Amino acid sequence: MKIAIVGSRKMSRYGKEVIDNLLPKLDDSEVITINVGGCNREIMKYKNVKVFSGENFEKLNEEVANYADCLVIIEGSLKSGTILLAEKFVEKNKLVYCVPGRITDDSSYAPNWLIAQGAIPLVSWESLTEGDMIDDNG
Repeated sequence: MKIAIVGSRKMSRYGKEVIDNLLPKLDDSEVITINVGGCNREIMKYKNVKVFSGENFEKLNEEVANYADCLVIIEGSLKSGTILLAEKFVEKNKLVYCVPGRITDDSSYAPNWLIAQGAIPLVSWESLTEGDMIDDNG
């Protein structure tokens, strides 16, 4: 499986903790991210990571959404580009997972808002790696 993972440029300790716990569990998957710093730069330290780079984020979002099977959003603020990336995945009928965060943290706004819009909350590592939250009955 090809899993795109993105997060905030202003990574929190929580974001780093999520990355450090999630990525080692994805050994059988190819991880994709966008080279913009913060969480994404931390993701790039792991093996099996394909990195998309460029100046045109609309084009990058399209390329990542075409390439990956699903998207995981670790963190993102109110004006985060992760929301635009999530929209590309939804347009292509691909799953979007979001790590829930504290409502008092700016970096939790995008994932929490996307969950409210219908994204899948990533509440356990197994839900992503074993597909526990995906079922054919909707």
